Amino acid sequence: MNIKRQSKGLMSTATALMSMALVISLSSCSLLSPSTTTSSASSTAEKNITTQKPTVTTATKAPKAANPLTGDGDIAVGSSVRPVAIMIGNNDYSRPQIGIDKADMYVEAETEGGITRIMAVFSGQSRLPNQIGPIRSARTPFIKIAESVDAIYCHAGGSTTAKKMLGSAEVGNIDALHGVNNSAFWRDPKLKSTKGLEYSMMTSRDKLNVRIKAFKFHTDFKKPSPFKFGDSNKGSGAGKNVQVRLSALQTVSFKYDSVTGLYYKSNGTISGGSAHKTNDGITLTATSIIIMYDNKYSENERTIGFNLEGGTGLLASEGTSRQIRWSRTKGSLNFTEYNGTALTLKAGKPYVCLTDKSNASKTVVS
Repeated sequence: MNIKRQSKGLMSTATALMSMALVISLSSCSLLSPSTTTSSASSTAEKNITTQKPTVTTATKAPKAANPLTGDGDIAVGSSVRPVAIMIGNNDYSRPQIGIDKADMYVEAETEGGITRIMAVFSGQSRLPNQIGPIRSARTPFIKIAESVDAIYCHAGGSTTAKKMLGSAEVGNIDALHGVNNSAFWRDPKLKSTKGLEYSMMTSRDKLNVRIKAFKFHTDFKKPSPFKFGDSNKGSGAGKNVQVRLSALQTVSFKYDSVTGLYYKSNGTISGGSAHKTNDGITLTATSIIIMYDNKYSENERTIGFNLEGGTGLLASEGTSRQIRWSRTKGSLNFTEYNGTALTLKAGKPYVCLTDKSNASKTVVS
């Protein structure tokens, strides 16, 4: 009897030990499960990361058309490209001007008493700035060039000869001093008080567009662009620094920056000029400098005229220069190489200096 009880006791103990071992074994498996699961999930995630291709979103850019005055592709397709030319004062009272750094082309010439003015030309109404000025009066040389490039011509009154010419010129004429156009212009009170009444006339894109629409001016470019554009336009002469005598009172100069590929304008000589900056502190720049030599004459006791039929000139581009020729009619303004073959400009803004041919010998290039 005692032996049997001992056997039963031993069996019970063994059974208990086996049960405990099973529990411990199952517990161990449970403790290992999270690690095993995480490892498996991590492996699956890594597999998904390596096989899944990232989604790339590309912004669609609106197509652009070539700018007829600069050759750059920066005109919205379908936009008006008829040039808008605005007369800007350029004496000490007029500077610093507002908004003219946005122009696509510049024409500077003497108007009276050695003073020059700038015609800022924009490739279409959409290119006009929110504010530009001071607007000054019309002069015949600028009307002739505006006519050749089919421009809408904006000014504040004009000389006697200019007003007479505007009667038959092929331009869209918007005169700030004509009563019907008053809504397109305003006098800036600060300029009026600090510079004077005649240096305070301003206009803007929105206001001019209203007048252009009201006059029903055509807005497509019906005459050829004065320029043809290509990739490069280097000459054989020096041209990193250019100095142009426009009158007895006005000399302008341009310095080439090889990093930007632009010429930076100064009023004055190469060595002693001051940067021509707008009221926002932006220096006027251009890709090409074009000098037109012509016959200057006195229209009367005050104003200056130019024949503007044809002549020789100088082109500075990419830090180089060379002689060129030009011609003008009511229907076109044209530039060629000196031998008469087609002239190609590098794309970018042109700055045109119109001066008497006697100043050709006073042009400095280095």
